[in-house]
Amino acid sequence: MDKLYEASIGAIPKDKSPVFAQFLLICHKSFLGAATLIGQAQPDDAGPVTRRAIEIVRLAAAIKQDSAIAKKWVAYEKRMERWKTRDKGERPKPLQIHIPVEHPLVKQLMDTWGIISDSDVHFTPEYFHTLRWEKRDDKMFLHYFTGEQRTIETAIIQLLGSHMMMLQVLDECLDGALSGKGEWQDLRDKIHSIAKPYADKFEQPTASQDTES
Repeated sequence: MDKLYEASIGAIPKDKSPVFAQFLLICHKSFLGAATLIGQAQPDDAGPVTRRAIEIVRLAAAIKQDSAIAKKWVAYEKRMERWKTRDKGERPKPLQIHIPVEHPLVKQLMDTWGIISDSDVHFTPEYFHTLRWEKRDDKMFLHYFTGEQRTIETAIIQLLGSHMMMLQVLDECLDGALSGKGEWQDLRDKIHSIAKPYADKFEQPTASQDTES
């Protein structure tokens, strides 16, 4: 996946808007950050990183459709006012900027965004429930790292799937400049072939799930 991102960066035409190139670079950074956290057995901490990357791609697709959305998103005066309000020790007014979601892949990514929000980003009952607690005598312990291989592998597959969709959206924002390269297509197909057996495995219920059902 890292090589696919490198190939994507090398395929960006010089005459294209630099903003999409910047978005691509940030998504690459996000992938590496999330992959590192998953590799450190902290897949829940990788969630917020991926969530932000999805927001980047959502904005990219919206700007591709209507360039005026970029200025709307910046909202310089409103954002500066919020910082000034904080400096006064007051609570700033909520900043609500509507970014339209019309691209089908972005809609899928926003479903993932919602799941990540509930399970990994905010302190919700869903997040609290996934933590591994252990009581030893009179003391409570929390396992900071997961040792469950299935959990780690699932997080990797989900990360790959999300970033594959992100790159496809960014490719369309760049008018097919990425997929127009043979190397890019070969790497994408290779990732699909490697990930598919794992994805198929995770669609099957585990022994514990069979017992519970």
